[in-house]
Amino acid sequence: MKVWGVTEGELRAAASEAGVAIHNDYFGHGIEADGRALRFRLNVDRSQPRDENGNLPFQRIGYRGRRIAAVSWEGHREFMRILFRDHPEARLKSAVADYRGRDDFWVKHPETRGKWGERSFPGF
Repeated sequence: MKVWGVTEGELRAAASEAGVAIHNDYFGHGIEADGRALRFRLNVDRSQPRDENGNLPFQRIGYRGRRIAAVSWEGHREFMRILFRDHPEARLKSAVADYRGRDDFWVKHPETRGKWGERSFPGF
């Protein structure tokens, strides 16, 4: 994803509050400058507590029914909800949508469900 109108610290704060992590933060290069935008990917937060089935919050299930280290649609939505709550004029571009501010996010985001054919764990 790419985001405009927020700082790296604000991006990390939104991810932390949502209970997800920035991908590759474990290696120290999770957010990269891309012109005036910041480029990043979300990942499950391995520091979060697991549920009774061993699943992390917002963890996706792969096509064969196995846990994978990818964030579900609901996890992305929660991250974006927090980001746009705090920065209503921000722009965020993902693989399936280009949100130009909070109002645009709330109009377009419901239509993105299922664009990747993902299956989330029940309850998320």
